[in-house]
Amino acid sequence: MSGSESFIFANWPVVVQRRSFRRSISIYLYPQKPIKVIASQTTSQKLIMDFLLSKKDWIEKNFAKFDQLAEQFPEKKIQAFEDFPFLGQLRKLKVVITLHKKSFVSVTDEHLLLHIPRNDWSAETPIQEHPSALNEIRHFYKREAVQLLTSRVQHWSAQMNLHPSQVRFREQRTRWGSCSSKRIINLNWRLIVFSPEIIDYVIVHELAHLQHMNHSQRFWDLVGRFLPDYPAHVKTLKESQYLVEFLSPGN
Repeated sequence: MSGSESFIFANWPVVVQRRSFRRSISIYLYPQKPIKVIASQTTSQKLIMDFLLSKKDWIEKNFAKFDQLAEQFPEKKIQAFEDFPFLGQLRKLKVVITLHKKSFVSVTDEHLLLHIPRNDWSAETPIQEHPSALNEIRHFYKREAVQLLTSRVQHWSAQMNLHPSQVRFREQRTRWGSCSSKRIINLNWRLIVFSPEIIDYVIVHELAHLQHMNHSQRFWDLVGRFLPDYPAHVKTLKESQYLVEFLSPGN
């Protein structure tokens, strides 16, 4: 059986989810969401409170980091003139009329174009928000990503002479890629927001795992052989990972 309960800890809302056969207590933190605690059916609230108290400094530090990131990467609105990252460059969203019956998205060197059907158009459309267009934007980004990532995997596979058995495209919150023992490479399609150099780094990284299924010195030497400046890409990716948040379904 499983269940959930909620309470306030140090002015933070907490949601406890009970799990059968759970032995330990775990805490998960997310921006603008309650603290999530996973505990067993028999764990007392006092024990949970004591555990939260022991983690209070860590919780405060992480929520402060979330606040800092919110300032650095403000939540985007699907509206005209908002900046959206695509292939490492910011492009302003521009709303245009289309004769098509459905909305769709295209891209130019300077703009992300949101095409709105004429029947849905109004004089206020250019300044209105278009939250319902998120699906079209996600569809556009994913379509472009699959096409580009497939091409770059083929390029680097030939360069490195390392060939995956299959390439899959996923949407993971915290991972950009992975490589399985079956030589299957998974790539996060939201990589499309980053520059081509960052995208190539992730692909080379995962292809290198086809030869070294670890992060040994030999692995990094292999990555460095093809991308000598990979440490800079690692740093940039880590610092700008939150750029993809606007593509999350819940936004």
